[in-house]
Amino acid sequence: MSQFHCTCGFAIDLADEFGDHMHQVFTRDDDMGTDGRIHHELADASPTKLACACDFATPDMTEFDDHLLIVFITPDGIGTDGEKHVPVDPSTPDRWFVQEDFR
Repeated sequence: MSQFHCTCGFAIDLADEFGDHMHQVFTRDDDMGTDGRIHHELADASPTKLACACDFATPDMTEFDDHLLIVFITPDGIGTDGEKHVPVDPSTPDRWFVQEDFR
């Protein structure tokens, strides 16, 4: 069983690849983030620093990837494909099953 699951059915063991999936389904063609600003990696940034078009900069790739996910993921979890994309933990039972047992 894969370690990372998305509500759309995508599953994989690698955290980076799961992050790539989330980035792909939420990034709009115009690179507009949920904050109304343009976000994309600048190619001419310093070799020791990653820079975003919004002026965010960091030497850490994980932090940079997190920045992009934060600005692109919509509050309702609906990607550019119209499907819901939310991380799922398959080891946790659906809460409605537990609630049903107590009715």
